[in-house]
Amino acid sequence: MGILLAIALLIACSKEDDNTTAVNLCALPLPSVQTAFDVANPCAIAVSPSGMIAVSAYNGGYGADAQIKIYTSLADFQAGTIKSTVNAISPEALAFDADNNLYVAETEQVAGIKVFDHIGDGAFAVKKTIQDDFMNPRGLAFDGQGRLFLADDDTGRIIRFDDPFNSNAHVTIGNWDAGVKGLAIQGNVMYVTNYDTGSVSRNTLKADGSFELLTNSIHFDKATDVSFNGTRIVMSSYETGKVVVSSDCAFGDSNKVVYDNLGKIFGTAFANNGLLLAATYDLDKVTQIVLF
Repeated sequence: MGILLAIALLIACSKEDDNTTAVNLCALPLPSVQTAFDVANPCAIAVSPSGMIAVSAYNGGYGADAQIKIYTSLADFQAGTIKSTVNAISPEALAFDADNNLYVAETEQVAGIKVFDHIGDGAFAVKKTIQDDFMNPRGLAFDGQGRLFLADDDTGRIIRFDDPFNSNAHVTIGNWDAGVKGLAIQGNVMYVTNYDTGSVSRNTLKADGSFELLTNSIHFDKATDVSFNGTRIVMSSYETGKVVVSSDCAFGDSNKVVYDNLGKIFGTAFANNGLLLAATYDLDKVTQIVLF
């Protein structure tokens, strides 16, 4: 069934941009659906430094308890072998730190970040919940110095935690329009999606933990999540069912390809081998996509 679905998704994939010169400008990667795996109500996805994969469920409405399934490797995920599970309230974003501890954005009802201590061998224990003045916390991403960044949806703030496992201290480093949802960080580059303004911005992340907005951005209606691997940028919109692929070396509206009919994708993440995993909520599948 998964293979047949993958074939159907691949056939349905349609290129909307017809600017072929721009597409070839920086060897823009194109997606090819490889297969899909049964996962009920998939929402957020995160991959740890050691290759563990966490997938959260969205059970409809804020305040709903949901399970987060954790797999020790991509092979275990593909085989459907769940190592452990943890629970959170409306977990719509996930991130692992360098020590494989798991951070979960619990949205409006809790408005906090739930921290799970990786106690070993794929097992986790609740350490704490960070709550303060957040309003619908969403996107989570770590930088190379172990600092956690949060997109606070309703306030439009980007918030930084310098030592989130041991301290709840945080600082606002930028104020955006409300609607910030997805974050992705690689090196000194940070991407931010904004659902309300329909945009994905590219930013320089400075050594001191501040950032600078760059001029080039992408217009993408109802932008939800973003993932970044090498030069490959993948943006998804649950509302529109579209996926945008672009390149870090020429990021902007002149260099993007839009794909439709891949399903209602909430979250995306790159596995350690470069495969893209997409939480296709309406199909109860996590779709595995190859970019080439």
